[in-house]
Amino acid sequence: MESFTMPIDSVPNEILLSILSLLSTRALLPLVAVSHRFYSVTLRILQHRLTKAAALPDHRLILECYHPSAKISTPYLYGDYLYTDSAAETDAFGSGLPRPTLGELGQIYSHFRPVAQEENWRPRSRYPMKQSQQNARASDHDVQDGGDDGGEQSQRQPDETQQLPPSHDVYLDENELFTQLCTVTNLVKVGPKPGLFLSHVNISDGLIRVFRPWLAAQAAAECVGQLDKPKPQVLWADSAHDVGIRFRVVEKATAGPYRPVLVKQDEDLPVAYRLELEELLVRTNRLLLMVEKSEAQEVTTSGKAIVIASI
Repeated sequence: MESFTMPIDSVPNEILLSILSLLSTRALLPLVAVSHRFYSVTLRILQHRLTKAAALPDHRLILECYHPSAKISTPYLYGDYLYTDSAAETDAFGSGLPRPTLGELGQIYSHFRPVAQEENWRPRSRYPMKQSQQNARASDHDVQDGGDDGGEQSQRQPDETQQLPPSHDVYLDENELFTQLCTVTNLVKVGPKPGLFLSHVNISDGLIRVFRPWLAAQAAAECVGQLDKPKPQVLWADSAHDVGIRFRVVEKATAGPYRPVLVKQDEDLPVAYRLELEELLVRTNRLLLMVEKSEAQEVTTSGKAIVIASI
């Protein structure tokens, strides 16, 4: 009986698409160099996966952004999905629109809004003892002013705190050029209870340096108050530009009643700023690889869970 062979070029696109869809993204990427047909089919699969992975079904992003001295006291943040760049949202195949190339798909970013959890609505201070003393003095002052107004203010405080964006206070001493923020981004699959995760995958573990001239320029732009002012510059947490954060900078009054009257032109005085986390950017193809890794981790560790809790 003679064997029957069928060349791959004669396989219908629907069957080829079903076969290649069974492969993981890492196994699928080398096939783009086989032929133009494989390139087209593979690109279609990747585009569909990027669109699906960007919304993070059953997964959540966790962002940890803190000063090295405040690692323990800084709570983690969740990332609420906002949108993905347009190349991954449009289905150009079969619609007559130009197809995005593989390189263009690699430059797509997904955007998220950092939000504090319910148990972390009250911001934590870099200097907790100093902050507690200030809060105690403020509460004593409210009690002396009147009990009724103070009670109403205490009742409104959780709602107002809930609406505030997460922020960090940074301080630059005299002639200090920059400060650093450790940035850790993880992808988790939330379990049935808060703080219980079925899988945990690290996306990026980087460092952001915030320089004094940049802080001054961003704070000055906020004071102008333009209606159509551009978005703040993205500060990248790694050299590959896989994860970045947009901050809104607000200058704070420096502590202490004594300030020098005469200052040299090249002398830098102590300054303080509040960095509000407006947006988190993650490269979508990196996000897709981590989603697949998280799903594989959940299968291999079935019956186990990861617990993150404050001790």
